[in-house]
Amino acid sequence: MGEKASQKFVPSKRLIVLIDLAGCAKAFQTEGDEKMAAFLQDYYVACERSINGNGGAVIKFMGDACLAVFQPDQAKNGVDAVLELQSSIATLAKQFQVPVAMGATLHMASVIEAEFGIASNKRRDILGRGVNQTFLLGRGSGIRISEPVYRALPSSAR
Repeated sequence: MGEKASQKFVPSKRLIVLIDLAGCAKAFQTEGDEKMAAFLQDYYVACERSINGNGGAVIKFMGDACLAVFQPDQAKNGVDAVLELQSSIATLAKQFQVPVAMGATLHMASVIEAEFGIASNKRRDILGRGVNQTFLLGRGSGIRISEPVYRALPSSAR
């Protein structure tokens, strides 16, 4: 059996941001792997800049998906980051001539945020029902925000 948890897992509320590139799997079938690797590297950099630059934190990349979090009082920052990223991705897609479009889902929910794993494989991650709900809120291009995120936005940003 694996190592026992030596820490308490405490729920915390977070604005969860899931970014995905619609059309990326198809692009991998028609474009060269090296071209797609270069595109994804620039996409990762754009995600880091937009998310971190607006006060959030990238949790991880999973292929063409990016999972990030913001503090619950930073709903507008999260939306701003996604809008900024949408523009950056459109520019990258045109530059690389890769037919992809950004999809984003923003949801406010409780998560367990901790270091998971052991030794050199230990990584910061989030998990829980809130993360699962974020994945279930939709797919494809466009920006989706859940009702809790909408309510957390200032009136001027709705």
